[in-house]
Amino acid sequence: MKSFFTPKEVARVIDISYRQIQYWDKTSFIKPSYRRKSKYRLYTFTDLFQLKISKVLRQRGFSIQKLRKTIEALRSLLPQVSHPLIELTFLVDEDKILVFNGDVVMDEKATENYIKFRVRELREDVDKLFPSAGTGATAGEFAGRKIGYA
Repeated sequence: MKSFFTPKEVARVIDISYRQIQYWDKTSFIKPSYRRKSKYRLYTFTDLFQLKISKVLRQRGFSIQKLRKTIEALRSLLPQVSHPLIELTFLVDEDKILVFNGDVVMDEKATENYIKFRVRELREDVDKLFPSAGTGATAGEFAGRKIGYA
């Protein structure tokens, strides 16, 4: 299972531009969890998850301000979750983030109101793109903040 991702790998997995990733890092919206002194950046799976949610919400018409508030709420929610991230399903709307262990079955009206994120699907996408696990680097080689839900 791949744990660390370069910005180019993130762009490939999330299907966003490298420049978008740089911009979100520069504006402190979503920063990589690890950074070397030479500014080499590595993102964790949790960072990847936040970037994926941001991309989808932006496509659904969330304003930048609303997007920032939603990601901040998500970050504050993650430490409270006791299950592994990969087992979770998130439902997001304009005002709420709901977290469920496992999948969620919804009727048509609910699917109109909530955006559904199954973390397992993102993990499967990563595993398809990077079938051989490992990055050749360890967390100990990087200085910086940790989110730690990989």
